[in-house]
Amino acid sequence: MGLESSHIYVASYILPEVVAMLSRKLGSRLIVVLLASLLITQGLLPFCPTKVSLAAEAPPEVKVENYLIADSRTGRVLASKDAESPHIPASLTKIMTLYILFDEISAGNISLEDMVPVSEKAWATGGSKMYILVGSEVRLEDLVKGITVMSGNDACVAVAEYISGNVTSFVDRMNAKAKELGLTETHFVDPHGLSDDNRVSARDLLALVRSYVRMHPEALPYHAIKEFAYTAPGESEKDPQFNRNRLLWSYPGTYGLKTGFTTLAGFNMIALAERSGLDLVAIVLGSARGYSIDAGERERTDIVISLLDWAYRNYSYVENVPANTVVGTARVWKGKGGKVEAVAPRALGATVEKGQEDKVVASVILNSNLEAPVMKGAKIGEVIFTVDGQEVGRESVVARTDVPKGNIFRVFWDSLVRALGRAFSRST
Repeated sequence: MGLESSHIYVASYILPEVVAMLSRKLGSRLIVVLLASLLITQGLLPFCPTKVSLAAEAPPEVKVENYLIADSRTGRVLASKDAESPHIPASLTKIMTLYILFDEISAGNISLEDMVPVSEKAWATGGSKMYILVGSEVRLEDLVKGITVMSGNDACVAVAEYISGNVTSFVDRMNAKAKELGLTETHFVDPHGLSDDNRVSARDLLALVRSYVRMHPEALPYHAIKEFAYTAPGESEKDPQFNRNRLLWSYPGTYGLKTGFTTLAGFNMIALAERSGLDLVAIVLGSARGYSIDAGERERTDIVISLLDWAYRNYSYVENVPANTVVGTARVWKGKGGKVEAVAPRALGATVEKGQEDKVVASVILNSNLEAPVMKGAKIGEVIFTVDGQEVGRESVVARTDVPKGNIFRVFWDSLVRALGRAFSRST
């Protein structure tokens, strides 16, 4: 369902002494409603539909400690079990290591073509290995493949030392990034997940993965590589190692992301898959405890497939707002021109139960307290998707252009108006 078959209600704020409602037709069925009030002075206009899961076929019963399956675009959780409880991530830890690595590339501090020295500490790291040699230099892109395909702990240590000088400093950065992302049940002690003292929840992993994919889509092709052979300088050619993500071979639409295992953690997995526009992330923690490696990997794969199949049977993705659609105009206090258009930064939509596709309503709520300068691309509001009054998702809308500070008269006038508005609000 596109914009023509949905309603978009745009709410914003104007001066406290003006209260008006304006409706006008845009396109076929686009309604813009301007609501005025300055009694509410903080953030967004309150809009609190109940968050509930629409009735659907019950999710499968799976033998895991924690799981979560969600729409990876919107973050809407379709089903979960103990998703807030911390668990041992094992090699899922490597997602944060890769996140920081690609942050550094984006910042121009390092390059995939860089040659990275291999220390004795990196070479001696146990567990799954890429088999890099002490004293050699390895191209950074090969280390990325060594992490995504081979799950090389040695590669992670080499990367950590290259970026931060030592593993301890790199782990500090991992935890700082976790705090920045709001991952409240996450704590790292190493860059690879070999230690069982690492902790993360399924809910935190969802937030981490969504941010990682959004900020670094260039990383995704590395997670879809099925096999990789690395031969150190001076060695005979090595056979390839295979990606532990069996869904890359068996489940059409799979494009990542990572597996993990230790005896205490059990068999963990984050899987990304897309079919018919529905982009899913399945997170499984603590499956197949006590199984052999082969049996545990098969059991883990079967569990993830059962969750993905259930979601694809019961849910659809509905795009309501095409990319770059102007959805309203927000007031910018003390800004040149005094306003800015709000646009969808990408196609926006929601995941809903099948059969509910035509019932989606998208409400656009704009920030009433924007103050210049406002940068192009800055978040200035949200789209809230509902079905029969029940929230099924929300997305950000952003400023279409920069809004610099206005001249002295604009700044003085807006300051006066806001002061009068606050005084009026207190008096009532």
